[in-house]
Amino acid sequence: MMINQKGYFDLLDWLESEEVVRPQQFFKRMQAEFGISNLIYIDATPAASSVKLHRIHHTFSPRMVRALTGLGPQILTPVLKHALTAVKPLDWAYLIEAVPISEVLLGVAREHGVPPAGVSYPLVSREGRAALFAINVDASPRDWGQYRRHFDRDVHALAAQFHAAVLEATDDGLRDDTAPPRLTGREREALTWAAAGKSYWEIAVILGISERTVRFFMSNARRKLNVVSNTQAVAEAVWQGLISGPDGRSG
Repeated sequence: MMINQKGYFDLLDWLESEEVVRPQQFFKRMQAEFGISNLIYIDATPAASSVKLHRIHHTFSPRMVRALTGLGPQILTPVLKHALTAVKPLDWAYLIEAVPISEVLLGVAREHGVPPAGVSYPLVSREGRAALFAINVDASPRDWGQYRRHFDRDVHALAAQFHAAVLEATDDGLRDDTAPPRLTGREREALTWAAAGKSYWEIAVILGISERTVRFFMSNARRKLNVVSNTQAVAEAVWQGLISGPDGRSG
């Protein structure tokens, strides 16, 4: 396996030159340079019995997101807390041993075609918060071991640079994330039906409003939840208990 040293420096230069780092652009470059299947970045505040998400970006499909949010916080919270509070990279191969309930989550991931080889890198975040950057790669156990030996340092370093860029772009980290967003009733309804997999047109028919109005509600919800996509808005709203998940359970 060749060490892609040029790819590391190219990405580092790109991160330092961009005035605003777009997560999906960064993810695509990481996938191309390091042969990564999926990525997820989370910045959150772990609490005694919950995890409050401040931002989440990923490359998973909407179907995968609906399946994961449908598991509910009783499964997702222990796994997330363990990964967010890790002090060194956490290989998914040891996740079930540390958090047995994670077997359910990993099982759902496999059903949706997510390769089993993965690792979560802890990131230093602002006081009281924690962050992680996780990747998974379609590799055999032997190749996965070689992959980590070759690329762990570079991927972890780039993840830290990306995390710093995201924090710096958010009002220098001074935005108050403690107060829950105030969604209107219609915005909650639109998000709830989006969580059920309905299109803008279908939501418009169900609510008896125009498709343009649905788009307006969803745009407002994304802005209030500080996310850039509908799947992220649904995930954030479920986690904050603002709407119910696909199976009717709320966060």
